[in-house]
Amino acid sequence: MTFDVTKITKTSSSFELQTWDPEGVIFYGDTNPNDDWFMLGLRDGRPEIQLHNHWAQLTVGTGPPLDDGRWHQVEVKMDGDSVVLLVDGEEVLHLRQVSGPLARKPQPIMKIALGGLLFPSSNLRLPLVPALDGCLRRDVWLDRRAQISASAPTSTRNCAVESQPGVFFPPGTHAEFSLQGQASSSSFCLHDLWAQGQRLDMDRALSRSQDIWTHSCPQSLGNGTDTSH
Repeated sequence: MTFDVTKITKTSSSFELQTWDPEGVIFYGDTNPNDDWFMLGLRDGRPEIQLHNHWAQLTVGTGPPLDDGRWHQVEVKMDGDSVVLLVDGEEVLHLRQVSGPLARKPQPIMKIALGGLLFPSSNLRLPLVPALDGCLRRDVWLDRRAQISASAPTSTRNCAVESQPGVFFPPGTHAEFSLQGQASSSSFCLHDLWAQGQRLDMDRALSRSQDIWTHSCPQSLGNGTDTSH
């Protein structure tokens, strides 16, 4: 999304977030990726703010864990020279003397990216894995009257109303599954799929991805059954 900073009168953004992912970028914003940018993300499940501008350069982690699969209300607002972070209605961070009036920004355009960065992750003050597996809803970004470009919908895929451990694969995780079928055959049936000690709900996975194809498996495959992990 892009905004004309000279027309912005509302300096807060809010949304509800649901994730099991402990690390990644929630949103990033800048008027200049070299010397005026802001990032809100998660590290070890907790909110982290990184900012770099003419007034301050800092990295701060704070607040409650947000990677519990529940919906959390998050709000970030600029209040004078301060940046305030609220989670579920409670102020968890108040950074003072870290910003200036938007009208004084040398660049008149502000860009906001959801779930990613507009520069390499190595340019962060403290690098992290930017990709975040999560859902946003009820999101409001700054002042819509100042918005220049239309934003893409945040609900590009269905968000589960109720999620549970095992629906998210963190980086480096391996899946364990059982195969049933003839040892010499290239055709097999996937009987069970487990991850992080949880049985994966295949119906839920199918409803969330168009890259999984299934066919009915026979009730019995005869005597030549081969089970491997």
